[in-house]
Amino acid sequence: MDPILLGVSDTIESEFDSEIYKNLSPIEKYHSLLFRSVDKLFGFLGTDRSLIAPYLTDFVSIEAQSLGREGYGFTVKDANDMGFGGLACHTVDLGGASVGGAIGQAHTIVKANPYAVVLVAAADVPKSVFKQISDLKRLTATVCHKDWEMPYGATLIGLYSLLCERMMFDTGVTSEDLEEITKHFRSLAETNPRAFQYQKPLTEKQLKKPLSGVYSTPMIAIVTDHGFATLVTSEFMKQKLIENKIIKKDSSHIYLVGSGQSAHAEYFIQKKDLKSPAALACERAVASSGLKRSDIEYAWIYDCFTGMIIHEAGLYFGVSPKDTATSLRKGKISNGVREIPINLGGGILNYQAAMALSGATGLVDIASQYGLAVDPIPEKLPTPPKVSLLGGNGGIDSINSVILFAKDKPESVIREPMALKPLEVNVPSPKPGEKATILTASTIYFNPGGEKKPPYLIVCSKKENGEMVLTNLFAKDGTEIVSKEGLELGKSKLEFQEKDGKIQGFLLS
Repeated sequence: MDPILLGVSDTIESEFDSEIYKNLSPIEKYHSLLFRSVDKLFGFLGTDRSLIAPYLTDFVSIEAQSLGREGYGFTVKDANDMGFGGLACHTVDLGGASVGGAIGQAHTIVKANPYAVVLVAAADVPKSVFKQISDLKRLTATVCHKDWEMPYGATLIGLYSLLCERMMFDTGVTSEDLEEITKHFRSLAETNPRAFQYQKPLTEKQLKKPLSGVYSTPMIAIVTDHGFATLVTSEFMKQKLIENKIIKKDSSHIYLVGSGQSAHAEYFIQKKDLKSPAALACERAVASSGLKRSDIEYAWIYDCFTGMIIHEAGLYFGVSPKDTATSLRKGKISNGVREIPINLGGGILNYQAAMALSGATGLVDIASQYGLAVDPIPEKLPTPPKVSLLGGNGGIDSINSVILFAKDKPESVIREPMALKPLEVNVPSPKPGEKATILTASTIYFNPGGEKKPPYLIVCSKKENGEMVLTNLFAKDGTEIVSKEGLELGKSKLEFQEKDGKIQGFLLS
C-alpha cells in the first residue's frame, strides 16, 4: 500500500485581525492557528470537519512546548475539541525534526492499514528569543546540559557555532560562503507576502554583527506563531472519499515513498567526535523508498543556522561541505548526478517557523511544487519534481528526520539500508591536571538573561582518549580569554584545573 498526501495548509499571524489577535491569550492563539489550518485544508479538499470526521482514523500532532502543552493527553483534547472523538492519537516530540517525524508516523500507519485516514496537524505560539528573555532562558535550560554546558554559558546559538567553526576548519568553508548563501535565501523570501522577511532587505551591517562565532542575526532562524495541517491516506481511501462525495473528485496527491529517522545524543557534549545523525536518517529514508539519491530533483533542507544547511545537505547527498557551500551560493546542491534547487521559499531563516514544527515551512515549500499547498510560495519549479526530499533537524543536531515524496506511483522495491557506523556517545570526566587539545572554540556575544555575561569564549577540547570536555578558557595568570584569535584548532593545548568550583581550561603556551 502506497501512502499519499492530499494537501498542506499553514496559518500565520497576519491572517488574523491584528487588534483581535494580539489580545488573545496564548492558548486562544494556539487554537486559532490549529483550527484555521485544519479548516483551510479541508476547504481545499472540498470538505469540512463534520463531513470527514466519520472517516478519520488517526490524529498525529506535535507538542506545543512553549505553552507547556506536553504529553499525549493534549493531543487527545485537541482532537476532541475539533470534533474528532475516538481517533487513535499520536504525539511527536523531536524538536525541529518533529514535522518529518509526524509525517513518518502517518506513513507507517497507512502502510500498515490501507483504511487509515490520518490528520497531521499542529500549532505553536513561541515568542522570538530576541524579545523574550524568559523564553531564551527556558530554551537554554532545555537544550544545554545542566552540569557540562550551562555553567560555562553555553547557548543554543553558541553550541551550533561551535559545530560550524569546526566544520569550517575541517572543510575550507568560509565566512564569505555563509554570507552569500544567507543573501541568496533572503532574496527568495523578500518577494513572498507570507514570509516573515517579506520586503525586508538584508544589510551588510546585519551580516557583520556577530551573535556567536560566525553567526549574525540573518544566519539564525526566526521564530513565529505558526500552524499547519495535512492529510495522509491511501489511494483506496481517497477514492472512497471521492465516491462518497466527502472530498472533491479532482483532488490531487503525491506519494509518500520513504521515511527515515535517526537520533544521536541529547546534548552537544555527548556527541562523540561531533558526529551527526543526518546521513543515517537519509539512508533509511532512501532505502525504504527503493529509490536512489540521484533520483531526487528537489529538496527542502532544515536551515536553523546557515552552517547547518551546508552540513546536512552534504551528509544527505554525500557531497563535501565545501562543494556544497559553493553550489548553495546559487541555491542548489548536488545529488551526485545534477545540481538541484532547494528551499525556494527561503527556508526557516526567512519564512515562518514555530520551533518544534518549523519543518512545516518545508512541507509548504514542497507541496507548492505539486500544486498541493493552500497558500503556495511564489517561487516554483517549471515542472513538478519527480522526487522531493524533506529534511528536519532537532536539538543540537541530535535527531534527524527525512521524508521522500514522489509525483508518480513508485515501482522500486524496499532495500536494506547500507551498514553505517553506529554513533558513539561521549561521557565527560575531566580531572585537574589532565591535558587536552582544543577541538573547536567560539565567542558568544549574545546571552540575555544568562548568568554569564558576554563576551566570553566556550571551548570544546579533546583528551587523548577521545573524551570531549566543554569549558571556558583562561590564561596562566587566571585572566579569562574571550577571543579565539591566536588559537589553533587541533593544535592548541590546555590543562584542566578547578576554578570557582568547576573544571576550567587553562591555555598552555
